[in-house]
Amino acid sequence: MAHTRVAGGDIYPARFVRLDPSADGKVLAAGAGGLVWGISQPGTRMPPFDGLDDGKAAIAGENVRVFGPGEDQRCMLEIGADVTRGQLLKSDTNSKGVPVSANNDVYGAVALASGKAGDLIEVEIRIGYYGA
Repeated sequence: MAHTRVAGGDIYPARFVRLDPSADGKVLAAGAGGLVWGISQPGTRMPPFDGLDDGKAAIAGENVRVFGPGEDQRCMLEIGADVTRGQLLKSDTNSKGVPVSANNDVYGAVALASGKAGDLIEVEIRIGYYGA
């Protein structure tokens, strides 16, 4: 089930997000290896014509749809490195999914498809600590 939250800053489509610790009901872009709560909507906030589309899912104060924890949460995620189906994914510095690389990495999804950096792939949201 997708949730509606308020963006606490710029959020790009199909990227990892985390809960905003300073405000209820808000989310922020996830940082490198940091905690994740879900994945932002796959579409942008503006229509793709007349130069209006800035490529963002939401800016500060706007609503954003977030696929979060729950039953069989499948959605699209932009990846920042080559990924193989079945790998656990964590957030990179741009909130894109990259494979976990060390024990105690925080992961937020498992890849359901393989892909290369920049691809959108289907994932299932799973949140935990690798090797824990």
